[in-house]
Amino acid sequence: MTDRNETYTAKECAERLGLDPNTLRNLIRTKQVPFGIAVRQPSGRTHCIIPKAAFEKFMAEGMPLE
Repeated sequence: MTDRNETYTAKECAERLGLDPNTLRNLIRTKQVPFGIAVRQPSGRTHCIIPKAAFEKFMAEGMPLE
């Protein structure tokens, strides 16, 4: 299991980005942001794991240009 001290919730990150948490979850699920992992639970729900280090790097550097 992921240590809670090393991750953010989708709600925490969405607030900092000015997004709705469900929008951020969809962006993570469809790999449109370079941080976070979407894990489908047996119940069918999707759980997002957002490492603090990856999110803070994104906030500092922004999106890479393709």
